[in-house]
Amino acid sequence: MPTFSSGPILNSGLSPSTALKIMISNDDPSAAATIELEVFLVSLSAAATPKIPYVHQLFSLYPLDVTTKTIDISGVPAYETQLRVTSSNIVINLFATDAVGNMNAAQRLVQAEQSIITAITPVE
Repeated sequence: MPTFSSGPILNSGLSPSTALKIMISNDDPSAAATIELEVFLVSLSAAATPKIPYVHQLFSLYPLDVTTKTIDISGVPAYETQLRVTSSNIVINLFATDAVGNMNAAQRLVQAEQSIITAITPVE
């Protein structure tokens, strides 16, 4: 099962993002997929600190369906997304928007820009 990570994303600047939109498409014509989504808060501290679990969702996506998950990231200085999927035909794209809905290009990640990891970070 592929697992994707955005890596840490800094949410700062003159117009920080307030919403993270995660668009997920199941391009398989016949099989549903199960998706596990984790969003972590990432500390900006110079000291090593663990990621803080923020959102956890487990859901299914029917063949040829698309869904958009919207996560509130208002006031979050940095975050990371991790998604585990049960199909290789899943396409995941991330878009962050500011308070008026404008896309923040610095926080846009298409699937090819995400890292493949071995597993979602364990949450205790």
